[in-house]
Amino acid sequence: MTFCSAAVDCLLEKGVPFEHRIIDLGAKPDEFVSKYRKASSGVGGFAKVPLLEHGDNLVIESDVVAKYIAEQVHRGNFNDSMYPSRSNCDACQTIDNFLEVWMDVVDHYYDVLTVPPSVGEKGVAKTMNIFESSLSVLEEVLSQNTAPVESGGGDFLLGDMFSLAECIAAPWVQRFYVTLPYFRSVDFQNTMLPFGRTTKWMEAVCRRKSVVESKCPEEEMIAAARKYYVSYVTPGAPAI
Repeated sequence: MTFCSAAVDCLLEKGVPFEHRIIDLGAKPDEFVSKYRKASSGVGGFAKVPLLEHGDNLVIESDVVAKYIAEQVHRGNFNDSMYPSRSNCDACQTIDNFLEVWMDVVDHYYDVLTVPPSVGEKGVAKTMNIFESSLSVLEEVLSQNTAPVESGGGDFLLGDMFSLAECIAAPWVQRFYVTLPYFRSVDFQNTMLPFGRTTKWMEAVCRRKSVVESKCPEEEMIAAARKYYVSYVTPGAPAI
């Protein structure tokens, strides 16, 4: 579930029935590898999740899957405004601009987790400063898109509309609150104090029903971080 939460979140927002299969990436089923190879034009050996099968379409890569669901999967009157490319080009551009900034935040978060033992706490301090700088840029973007109270307000990027931006960001927001304290002894709530608009946005995202339901168990977040990213743990951190 660790790498599929954004896709599951989108499906829950859409209110569509779906089947979710757990894939053991250490013993990938032949059927899964074959479908991944087809979706990736032949790169089956590196098959990874998520892989979405929708009719005759096979879609891979977490953000691509989430965007596909937002644009192409529909049911009744459920949330069809998650990526309003046809009805509101300005909103679509706002989402795209946000996601570009958000990818920088995620990249710098990775830098914090992947500090090697050779640089230790000096590396942690340096990467945390850069990570916080990227949060400052995010604060500016969200502040520019604050919806006025008279139009309904709301703490999401587009006011009270939960969009593709939130679906893609939600799993990372959840990881920030879990992995930074666990591996880096970072009080993330304290880190967020200078970023009031972003804090409100993150809290609104974490409260969203679909986000709560699609949340990966914290022990899985920690296990995935330890397996794929973390080689150095801050002295005194709970991970020691």
